Amino acid sequence: METLDSDVPGGPEKPAGPQRRKHRTSTARTDFQAAAWGILFGLRSLVVTVVITAIVVMPVILVDSASEFEARALFESTTWSWLLMNGSAPRLGAATFTLLPWGLVVIPWILNFFAARALARRFSHEKRLIAVSTSLLFITYLAAEVCAAAFVDSINVSYSAWATFGVAILVNGTAVVAGVLSIAHSPIRIPELLRFIVVRGVAAALALLGIGALLVALLLVANFSDVLFLYNQLDPGYSGFLAITVLSLGYLPVLFAWAVAYLAGAGFTIGPDVMISPFIPVTAPTQLPPFPPLAVLPETAGAVSWLLPMVIICVGIAWGVGVSLHMSRETVLIRLVIAVGIGVVAAIIIMGLSLLAVGNLGDVRLVNLGPDPTLLGSLVWLLLTVGMIPVAVVPARFFTRKRPVSISVVSGVPE
Repeated sequence: METLDSDVPGGPEKPAGPQRRKHRTSTARTDFQAAAWGILFGLRSLVVTVVITAIVVMPVILVDSASEFEARALFESTTWSWLLMNGSAPRLGAATFTLLPWGLVVIPWILNFFAARALARRFSHEKRLIAVSTSLLFITYLAAEVCAAAFVDSINVSYSAWATFGVAILVNGTAVVAGVLSIAHSPIRIPELLRFIVVRGVAAALALLGIGALLVALLLVANFSDVLFLYNQLDPGYSGFLAITVLSLGYLPVLFAWAVAYLAGAGFTIGPDVMISPFIPVTAPTQLPPFPPLAVLPETAGAVSWLLPMVIICVGIAWGVGVSLHMSRETVLIRLVIAVGIGVVAAIIIMGLSLLAVGNLGDVRLVNLGPDPTLLGSLVWLLLTVGMIPVAVVPARFFTRKRPVSISVVSGVPE
């Protein structure tokens, strides 16, 4: 009687001799190729971000630099600006600038996201190769950031290698993981109810940020003359105008978070003793640097400003209608839990974003800038749930229009 390989207690025999060496050689070759592709994609993201930074920095250095070491000045300025783009906090003397233009961090995040996505698609036939290639992508970009922060130092500007390491892990790690997950199928099956809560909570947070962005845009239009005045006061020239504009665009996400805090009634601080809130009629005078985005800060608040938290309640009402319509088969208690869960998810996201919008700009007058994340998250959750809960528990028939029944007469005589 013949014995099959599957009948052997140890399973099928492994290839021996030349076949085993051939298998190991083939595996090593594919691993080397995956590692090479990961390093190549990491270098590509690195080169693209450095080129983008140099395009902005080069005109300023070539026009304003009067020293003979213009190449060195260009190298140092590009390196400092590149680290700033990647979310590393610069240090000028004893002061550390922790309020960063997070809008610029989106550029390397998107590049690493699509790089990891391309690697996951290229090696989709084997998860081990995906892990090897994306790990080398992450390590290559991470090593470049840490080396730039550790070895590029001067009297004017310096960076902390450990702080850069932590921020690089957060930014690049999330980009690589998101890129891989966008291609690979997760074996974890998420319950439909939990997925509904998470998706609707994320959508509510994005809606609040969109409303905050609209408020910032309206304030920029209303105070456009002040913005031009600050540009003229700085007198940056054509080259400096480009750098200031890029930096202003990078600070827009910070202003969006501040606008959400203003809408919720939490307000935000400008310096240790200055509070900007819709419930404070006149903002205390303070000396701010001539930075154009600061022109959107409201100096007064009227009676209409007291109604701004109603905007978040209205968002909650709209989301409550969606809960009632899409979860009409669930009981009242389940819909109540869903509404509370959506508010919790949205509040956590807004709280996390507000943490990125809190910091200082080094000066004594510009410390503790931004909203209180705990207070803001609590108010967002409270206002959203106040709007959602009464509407979510209402039966769905109150939000559906009854269509008239049409009666058609069918002839019983066959043709």
